Amino acid sequence: MLSILSEIINAQNLLMMNVGIFAGIIIGAMPGLSVTFAVTVLLTLSVGLESIPGMYLLLGAYVGGTYGGSITAILINTPGTPNAAATVLDGYPLAKQGRAGDALKAALYGSTIGGLLSAAALIFLAPQLAKIVEVVASPEYFAICLFGLAATISLSKDNIIKGLISAMLGLLFCCVGLDPAFATTRMIFGSRSLVAGFNSVTCMLGLFALSQVLFECNAARKAGDHAGTCGIKLTKSTLKLLDMLKYWKTILKSSIFGIIIGAIPGTGGTVSAMFSYNEARRSSKHPEEFGKGSLEGVLAPETGNNAVTGATMIPMLVLGIPGDAIMAIMLGALTMQGITPGASLFKAGSIWVYAIMGGLILINLFMLLQGSLFIKLFVHVSRIPENILLPCIVTLCMMGAFAINNNLFQNIVLVCFALAGYLMKKFDIPSIPFVIALVLGSLCETNLRRSLTVSHGDPFVFFKRPISCVVLLVSIALLFYPFIEKGIRMLREKRAKENTPK
Repeated sequence: MLSILSEIINAQNLLMMNVGIFAGIIIGAMPGLSVTFAVTVLLTLSVGLESIPGMYLLLGAYVGGTYGGSITAILINTPGTPNAAATVLDGYPLAKQGRAGDALKAALYGSTIGGLLSAAALIFLAPQLAKIVEVVASPEYFAICLFGLAATISLSKDNIIKGLISAMLGLLFCCVGLDPAFATTRMIFGSRSLVAGFNSVTCMLGLFALSQVLFECNAARKAGDHAGTCGIKLTKSTLKLLDMLKYWKTILKSSIFGIIIGAIPGTGGTVSAMFSYNEARRSSKHPEEFGKGSLEGVLAPETGNNAVTGATMIPMLVLGIPGDAIMAIMLGALTMQGITPGASLFKAGSIWVYAIMGGLILINLFMLLQGSLFIKLFVHVSRIPENILLPCIVTLCMMGAFAINNNLFQNIVLVCFALAGYLMKKFDIPSIPFVIALVLGSLCETNLRRSLTVSHGDPFVFFKRPISCVVLLVSIALLFYPFIEKGIRMLREKRAKENTPK
């Protein structure tokens, strides 16, 4: 325990935590920019850092960015991130009533409590799950990889075909470089620069950060360059932390929602926030206040979306499978450091993983401190003009891509993926399935080939083992669920028309 604490509490680690939180809150408070964007930009700063401070920087951005979206949601009726979409419903009405300070403080308290409970769940559940995973073989790992892909694709709903195409492209790009079994080159087209394949970190910088810059530049060109301003002044809060005890049921239920949803690949804070808000309204003694300025309506979604932060790390640390784009970025950062997530991280004598999980508790406490002390600064900084902010982000991306292996080829890849990401957004093709496939592709291929080698080429080996069989069937069901749901909805509409009297 003392060795873990000494690993967590040192000057560099504490500095990286606070830098990550500060930058995450600022970027999260800027409408149009996402938590994924915040983590991707700070990924450039983590290059060259050791693994623990580097992870603390990214986790700080993740936690801070998730909370930061609530600031503009409450003050200008515009969620800084998609996670704060539900916070708008009651946050802005509270601000119009002159209770902006109370709404922001409720969002901060809810985010902190949800984050702390999620970190506690991570510390308790991850080691137990790791013990089970130790008996998992290659067929199960392959099935779990497919489940992660299927879960991500299924969230595309109306664009399920586009999601599938995106994932297939990710798997295709993953094949570029050396064959993992025979070390022969594949799809390099005579270019030595492609022998090592596409670096997942560079690809994500292009797809998420630089492509967003292109999108924002295009939007600014059409709308005219102007900085956003807060329509409502920040008022002083009279809310205390002990006042949250009044809403303990809402906080507890929202945290449970967030932990469960966060641990499921392909979901995330937006889903958790909406679930938490709807449940809080359903079970409230005063449901009529929701939508008109209810503190419960701010607490529930903010607790729910931050309760995801620790839970999303469970499949990433235990299985090496990212549940969303943010975890894919962190997995890429770990891969650069030579760290392979999995059950082996939890073996006796390994303090790295416990230092990361324990640090998440400290990050949430620092977020509470920064949110309490610097809320006025965060509100003003969110007004930075885009003509200053965007060039700084481009510079960071270029420097970060070059620093990965001091090779200008990475900058070419960065620009190419930025253009690809821009086109994907333009044509409504989801980029997250591509990224998850790019990260999982190597693990998926390795376990597929290993399973077929051990079974002497038997393709039914995955259905002969109960766990892999169940996971594969669930994966297939997830892929076809949007079509089944659409068919049922059309059937109901048809019956409703037939039963309608003429």
